[in-house]
Order: sequence, then structure tokens, then C-alpha cells
Amino acid sequence: MFARLAWADTPEFRIMNLLFDNWRMIIPSPLGAVALAIVAVVCGAIVGGERQRREKAAGLRTMIMVCLGSAVFTMASVFFTTTTGDSGRVAAQVVVGIGFLGAGLIMHGRGIISGATTAATIWVTAAIGLVAGAGYAGGALGLSLLVRLILSLVSLYEIRVACQQPEVKVELDFAPMNGITAIRLKRVLADYPVSTVSGEWQELSENLHRLTLRLHLPKLHLRELLDDLVTVPEVKAIRESKPDKAGPERDWTL
Repeated sequence: MFARLAWADTPEFRIMNLLFDNWRMIIPSPLGAVALAIVAVVCGAIVGGERQRREKAAGLRTMIMVCLGSAVFTMASVFFTTTTGDSGRVAAQVVVGIGFLGAGLIMHGRGIISGATTAATIWVTAAIGLVAGAGYAGGALGLSLLVRLILSLVSLYEIRVACQQPEVKVELDFAPMNGITAIRLKRVLADYPVSTVSGEWQELSENLHRLTLRLHLPKLHLRELLDDLVTVPEVKAIRESKPDKAGPERDWTL
């Protein structure tokens, strides 16, 4: 018994308490709330850093605000506990609100289905914030690290699979519009890894430029990219061919 008590006073035991116990029970208010808010910011930064590195619409600041907001709502829900009310309704409304935010991201920009991964990341970041706000800082940190690991590993896997795809050559003829079209095309290409998409710009005439792309993408992502490119109004024609295969090129004039 004395050995157990002596071990309970060690730094390792205190660290284990911080990782697994509810901080709202072991840290007095308001220090506990401040500590949990800081943990939520750190968790949001862990997840948001990956999105920021990949230049997604919802990056570091968005994930931090989502995680912090969810944690604050969860902590505030304690004050709504009455004989006629349920504090769990606050968490439920957080989930609904995050759903609207995610839906806006999915339909952002060109009116097609895109950004689903970022929307799902916002959704799970809100869940991490709820865990932090409930007082389980160790669980929130563990979940954020797990999400970051999943996103990084899946990204590496997608790049590896894409690089193994046969090369597809795509030529786009477009009206330059004083450089405006090039900016729009670069914005579309920014959603794809540099290792799988490379481009060469040419000026055919004053009113007609050409973008030659060499793509290593799975068929689904290739069709998504081509669909995004043809939605740019200034694109006049597009030609698709596979350099390693003989046969006529696919030519579409828009």
C-alpha cells in the first residue's frame, strides 16, 4: 500500500493523470477552462497544419477556430443543465452548425462536388473540440494526432499511386484575357500535387495561348481535372493524348 502511495506521487503518475483524467475535475475553474481552450487551439493547429500545407480552402485558422469554438460551446453547455433542459443539446447543435459549414465548402467555387475531404476534416475537428471541451485533453490531443497521421499517409499513398499512372498529355487553347485566364487555370491546377501535374505555357498569338499538361492521375481524378478545366469560359479547345500509345488524339473544340 505504501509503495502504491509513493508511486502515486511520482511525476510519471501525474502525467498519466493529465492524459487520461478529466481536466475539469482535477484543475480548478477558471484555470481548467483556460487550459482546455489552449488544448483545443493546439489540436486545431495540428489538424489545420496539414490542410494549410496543401493550400486548402480551410486551413490553419479555420481548423483552430472550429476546434476552439466547439470546445467553448461544450464548456458553456454545463451552465444550461437544469431540471427541464439538457446540456447535450448544445453539442448536437454544434454538429448541425458544422454540417452547414462543411456543405458550403463542398460546393465552394465551381458548383461541383469538391472539397469533401476538407469538409470531413472540419467535421472531425469539431468532434475533437467537443472532446477537449468535455475535459479530456489527452483524448483530444491523441485524436488530433491520429487525424493528422491519416491525412498525411493517405496523401502520400495517393501521390504514389498517381505517379505510377501512365502519362496523359493535354493541350488547352485559351484566350489570355490579359493574364486573367492563366490565373484561373493555375487556381484549378493548385488542387493537384506538383509531382503528378506539370505544365508548359506557350503564346501562339496575341489572342490565343496554349497550356500543355503532362498528367499522372488515376482516371477519376483525371476526369475531375478535365471537367474543372473546361468550365473556365476562356478555354477554346482541348486535346487529350497518351504519348506511349499510338492512335489519334481526342480533340474537343469548345
